[in-house]
Amino acid sequence: MQKSAEPVQKAGPLTRVRDFPFFLSRLRDEFDHLLDRFAKTWPGLWGEAEHGWRWGLEVEDQDNAVVVRAEAPGFEAGDFDVQVQDGRLMLRAARKTETKKDEGREWSQRECYQSVTLPAGIDKDTVEARYHNGVLTITLPKTPEAKGRRVPVKNA
Repeated sequence: MQKSAEPVQKAGPLTRVRDFPFFLSRLRDEFDHLLDRFAKTWPGLWGEAEHGWRWGLEVEDQDNAVVVRAEAPGFEAGDFDVQVQDGRLMLRAARKTETKKDEGREWSQRECYQSVTLPAGIDKDTVEARYHNGVLTITLPKTPEAKGRRVPVKNA
């Protein structure tokens, strides 16, 4: 019996990484998430300043917008700095508190920072942010090109 001489198919040329920007942003988000999970198991690394508090983030991709909700109890609307820059949503919150003690005054500060990669097609000029009952809600409207179009499927 003679074996057929079929050519062995080799993989084609490697696809350049820059051809897949979505892949890179997704990989970066997954890596950030992994590091966040790791960091939460080591509270001693970050000292007593944060007291183990982290953002509770929820990102929802709707038809006309991307909506980000961040659990941030104990802040006020003026404590937030929300920016959209270079395809990322950056959230910062800082709150100083003063308490009076027998020997004088004591100050404490609570801060948090989070950055989220956004999909292409966000209209950064019409972004809105609202804070209510401890939840910061950021609505990032999509451009008309990013909204997509439903394609009807016809019978053949």
